[in-house]
Amino acid sequence: MTRLPQIRNPLLRQELPWLISEGVLLIILFNSNPPELWFWLVVLLVILGYRVERWLSSRPS
Repeated sequence: MTRLPQIRNPLLRQELPWLISEGVLLIILFNSNPPELWFWLVVLLVILGYRVERWLSSRPS
């Protein structure tokens, strides 16, 4: 039985769910029809905006 390797980098372990969700949203965005394209684009932009805001607020002054 094979085991998946453990992620030792704590930053990568913390960011991996976000990266996976953004990748899934990009796949959905590329396969969506024009009416729902705008919805998924807004969802992706909100998630990216949230992450940028969190990154800016976590930086040392």
